[in-house]
Amino acid sequence: MQQIIYAHEIDHFFSLPRRFFLRGQGCYKAVLGIGCCILTCLCAALSLGSSVYASQLAGLLPPPGGTAGVFSWSAEMVNQTDGEIFSVMKARGATVLYQHFSTKNSRQEQMSLFAERAMEEGVTVYHLTGDPSWGLDPEGVRLCETVEEAAAFNRRIARKFLERREADGASWETVPRLAGIVLDVEPYTLDQWDENPDGIMDSYVSGMKRAYTLAQEYDLEVIVCVPWHYDNKGLTASLEELIQYGCDSVAVMNYYRGSEVQNISTETALARKHNKGIITIYELKKADGERIQEINTYYQPGLRALEESYISVKRAYPDQVVSIAYHDYKALREVLNR
Repeated sequence: MQQIIYAHEIDHFFSLPRRFFLRGQGCYKAVLGIGCCILTCLCAALSLGSSVYASQLAGLLPPPGGTAGVFSWSAEMVNQTDGEIFSVMKARGATVLYQHFSTKNSRQEQMSLFAERAMEEGVTVYHLTGDPSWGLDPEGVRLCETVEEAAAFNRRIARKFLERREADGASWETVPRLAGIVLDVEPYTLDQWDENPDGIMDSYVSGMKRAYTLAQEYDLEVIVCVPWHYDNKGLTASLEELIQYGCDSVAVMNYYRGSEVQNISTETALARKHNKGIITIYELKKADGERIQEINTYYQPGLRALEESYISVKRAYPDQVVSIAYHDYKALREVLNR
């Protein structure tokens, strides 16, 4: 009995605040709902802003319609089967590989397997090659031979791929192939350049135009590598001719830290004018005091500084898709492993 009276007293004690609470419950829920809504919106905004910025710094958000690419000059890479290069690329959000192939160092079967693996990984592959001496021939003989070589690589890749599919009875929808060729000629590094830059540039552009015409016949894209300073040397007219008639995209070796936005302005404008793609390349190799000075590379500043620079480039040209490329794979891996 005492327990019942005690329980009744407790219930009576709490009855007043309970009734007060029930009367104000509707108002309480309304206020609480508004507060939660405001808090949710605020958290979402902060989360979105921080995640977008973090993603940009992580290199995982190429610009809309653009790409992130990696240069790889080692032909032996094609013979490796561990797929490490694709893992590194995936970590950087890169989906384009500018890979050097060699008839001496890239075996046909491995070349085909490499192209097939790239296709499976969603990576577009280009044949990367070039030599300064090729700029001396206005007929573009060596440049055209390189285009023929890339077309021959595609035939070998397809043949080996189809042989494997027929042997294992597997079906396929797409045959792996190289999307195009990246021509890194750099005639300005020749000893003759200082004596006759205009003449050599004219010869180089003439050869590139012939190679580009041939590449179109093989359905091969052409990306031409240029330094950032052609327009500073009084060669803007030749640069425009090269971009208009010699390539599908121009890749600017934007190797001067802190000046990336202004140093790519002419090339960006010309690419937009002629409806061509544009790529800004960042150097990651360690400075050697000769060809690569500290100001030319992000080896020491690191990837965060590099990507902040890239974000500033994208913001400076909001109406132009500017893709990014890392030079090169070995240096990228070294910087990542530091």
